[in-house]
Amino acid sequence: MSFAHNDNSQDSRPRTLKSTRTALNNVTNTTIAQEVKSANSSARSLGKVLRAARSKLQSDKTVGSLIPQIRREGTLSEIPPSSSSSTSLSSAGTIPASQVTSSELDKENMDPFASKLPSIEEEQQSQSLSSSREALQYSEHQTMLKDSDYASAMQSDLQAQQQQQRSSNILEPAADVSKKRPISTVVEQEEPKKFKVCAKGTEYEWEDLDAEDINDPFMVSEYVNDIFEYLHKLEIMTLPNRHDLYKHSNIRQNRDILVNWMVKIHNKFGLLPETLYLSLNIMDRFLCRELVQLEKLQLVGTACLFIASKYEEVYSPSVKHFAYETDGACDEDEIREGEKFILKTLEFNLNYPNPMNFLRRISKADDYDIQSRTLAKYLLEISVVDFRFIGVLPSLCAATAMFLSRKMLGKGKWDGNLIHYSGGYTREELAPVCNMVMDYLVQPVVHDEFFKKYASRKFMKASVISRQWAKKVVAHGYDIMTLHEPT
Repeated sequence: MSFAHNDNSQDSRPRTLKSTRTALNNVTNTTIAQEVKSANSSARSLGKVLRAARSKLQSDKTVGSLIPQIRREGTLSEIPPSSSSSTSLSSAGTIPASQVTSSELDKENMDPFASKLPSIEEEQQSQSLSSSREALQYSEHQTMLKDSDYASAMQSDLQAQQQQQRSSNILEPAADVSKKRPISTVVEQEEPKKFKVCAKGTEYEWEDLDAEDINDPFMVSEYVNDIFEYLHKLEIMTLPNRHDLYKHSNIRQNRDILVNWMVKIHNKFGLLPETLYLSLNIMDRFLCRELVQLEKLQLVGTACLFIASKYEEVYSPSVKHFAYETDGACDEDEIREGEKFILKTLEFNLNYPNPMNFLRRISKADDYDIQSRTLAKYLLEISVVDFRFIGVLPSLCAATAMFLSRKMLGKGKWDGNLIHYSGGYTREELAPVCNMVMDYLVQPVVHDEFFKKYASRKFMKASVISRQWAKKVVAHGYDIMTLHEPT
């Protein structure tokens, strides 16, 4: 009995394993069956999609064969004769279906992916090209219409203006030529050069250089011609007479010594050039009216320099400084008394047209060249320190200084602008004064302080350069009036 019971207990384990394997097999078979069913259903759905796509592609082929296609030559392909819309399309301007060949029908029914039909981009390009051509033709047509309308309008306006001009000529007198035209009808052209005749009948042309200074209030271009016209009249009224100075004994030599000392004091105080010119003019005019003893001649020069500095300078040196420079020859009270006596003698008339004003005017025609202007300053100052230039107009001396300074620099001839802005002095009128300046330059130095002043680097050593140049010109026998001028 015990053995039987043991056998049954040993057989229970294999039975349990069998039942477990059977359950696992059932689960696996069920899963596989479900996967197979889903795969079959997906395959059926994929087949349906493929069949739908194939039918849609076939229908698209059929419909696409009905659409006119564009050939590469730019013409339209023909419509199949079997289409229902062939009659309407052919009546709209296409080729009849009877003229379509079989080869063309075969080409239309070919697979679009296999045949080389025009792409959508090419069709769009052709359509845009045709539309641009149409737009160009339309614009050309509109332009022609506008041109014709504009031409007709211009012709009618011209006829109206001519008719109005005829009526105005009949009703109104002739217009004044001197009147300016309206601004709207003025054509911008180069302003012609102006012509002027000198006192001796020489005609020259010149340009209006003052027009460029119209917006500069300091240049007073509106009144500059009136100002210099007044200065030319004034220089005749304030011009000293050289013959009246000869009533003083040995006046020429004494004046040279006094002028050399005045130039030294003027340079030491650093005064303006206008101060020296005015002081020498006051002294010469006073000596023309009054007879002065030799020992009082330095007092006259000191008082004249004191008056001119108070007239021209912003900050004038005091009378104490002038008295100190005389080394005890004049005291302060004597200088004041001399100042009063000189002003009463000249009737307080200090209206002197300074030569520097005329030199600045001529420099405008010389493009304000600093080199020629510095040389001209030295040559111009010769006319106030040398006794021989007494009685020569300051404007003529300024024109001579500019003429010779341009000769030294090898510049061109004395043109119309220089003639006009110098006051109308021609080359023939400058010749006598030029010879006087050349004679002073080739002679030994008389006014040593004046020579030292312009021998400095501040004045570009104008005195040294001018004397060397003058001696070279005279040594070679050159004509100063025709030097450096084209033949």
